[in-house]
Amino acid sequence: MGKVVYGAIMPHPPILIPEIGKKRIKEADASEKGLEEISRKLKAKDFETIIVITPHGQVGQASVPVYTSHVFEGSFSAFGLNKPIFNFKGDPPLGLAIIKDCDLATSCPETLLDHGVLVPMYYPQAAGIKKKILPIAIAFLPLRKLFEFGKSLAKTVARLDKNVAIIASADMSHRLTTDAPSGYSPKGKEFDDKLVELVKNYDVNGILDFDPALAEEAGQDALWSIAILLGVLDGMKVNHEVLSYEGPFGVGYMTASFEPQ
Repeated sequence: MGKVVYGAIMPHPPILIPEIGKKRIKEADASEKGLEEISRKLKAKDFETIIVITPHGQVGQASVPVYTSHVFEGSFSAFGLNKPIFNFKGDPPLGLAIIKDCDLATSCPETLLDHGVLVPMYYPQAAGIKKKILPIAIAFLPLRKLFEFGKSLAKTVARLDKNVAIIASADMSHRLTTDAPSGYSPKGKEFDDKLVELVKNYDVNGILDFDPALAEEAGQDALWSIAILLGVLDGMKVNHEVLSYEGPFGVGYMTASFEPQ
């Protein structure tokens, strides 16, 4: 029977790519170390495919877009880095099975990857991990619906006798400082502190019932992908750990590890 062997929360700021961040990457040292630690843990696991939940790309409104292409590519050209171009093999059989098993899922033919996939995948690739990927974009649905989608996804993985890892690509508040991308709000730090504490405690209901007004004011793109991750892990005994949290550029970055036992 297939299983989920590992899960992680990974941020997606392009500045964490060494060729883009250059000297400034030192300001996000904790995040870099967290991403490297996640990659080490991933490398020790036996699995076929990495499922990456992105809050960017072909985001859905009423359904969850599952990317079903055989191949994917992408670059950081939007951030001033035209090369290298990153290439990945897809996992159409898994994607199509998820769509068949879950009414919330819909097929997405997209082949170009956004930074919500590329940044988290950069570090495993740098660690020598060469696996198929299955990108899934979030949908702006209630968190409990996304949680249910995650539960269905896990059942499909088990049915197909396939081992997978899953990454929730997630940035926290975009409003931590006066020079933050979305401007400053004191609610930004409040949101981040609360979510980090909930993840530390593995408080699933606390995350799924998170105050939507606070989340909106904080300018975050974390809760949707994390809700799907938690659904995938539902019912498992999980060793969980927040590896790092920081907000050096006005945006909160958390790295966290989830190891099913």
